[in-house]
Amino acid sequence: MNRMRLLVTGLCVGAAAVSAWSLNWFSGQLYSQDDGPGALAYRPTDDMPPRVDLASVQRDWPASLGEAGEGKRLIAYRHDMQGKMPTSTAAGGPVRAAAPPPDLGTLLASANVGEGKAKLQLCTSCHDFTQGGPNRIGPNLWGVVGRGVATHPGFAYSPAMQAHRGSWTYDKLFAFLASPARDVPGTKMTFAGLRRPEDRAAIIKYLATLGTGAPALPQPKVVALNANGR
Repeated sequence: MNRMRLLVTGLCVGAAAVSAWSLNWFSGQLYSQDDGPGALAYRPTDDMPPRVDLASVQRDWPASLGEAGEGKRLIAYRHDMQGKMPTSTAAGGPVRAAAPPPDLGTLLASANVGEGKAKLQLCTSCHDFTQGGPNRIGPNLWGVVGRGVATHPGFAYSPAMQAHRGSWTYDKLFAFLASPARDVPGTKMTFAGLRRPEDRAAIIKYLATLGTGAPALPQPKVVALNANGR
């Protein structure tokens, strides 16, 4: 019996030793033991491309990492690039600054009222747009441009909309129509929003023709020219 216990104990100790050695060997493949803690044993080398096309990796995942060594290649590149600012795009050109947000004045100046009226048809199931018309699922929107937020009589606004305050300026309507739930969290309006700035501008320009309380359209911003006249 004692001999059996010794045998079982020996087997357990041996298995633990083998497991510990295997784990140590595997970690050594990922991390260098000579360069200090946290240093990668696999580093970008001269035979690697100067950059990794991360967009391509994400697009083709997981097939993009199917070849041998590709996983280590990506880990090494990411470790080497930590703290560095990219200086070029995947095509090799200079990194361009993000495009500025669209100027609402410019969008409204070029917006077509007729297109705005046509696009507004998708809102008629919840809103009435006639003078003196009824409230529906949403409030009547005759004269909404320039009107105080949550002030149309007879409609039960959500607490979130009542707390929004201010008036429906062109800027507020532009932001709200992009995503009502994001602009006024807690609103009862379930409409997902209009992604294209041009569509929002066309609808707002048409809404401004309903009633007489809408302020003047904002003027387009003048873009300053640089030294090269561009």
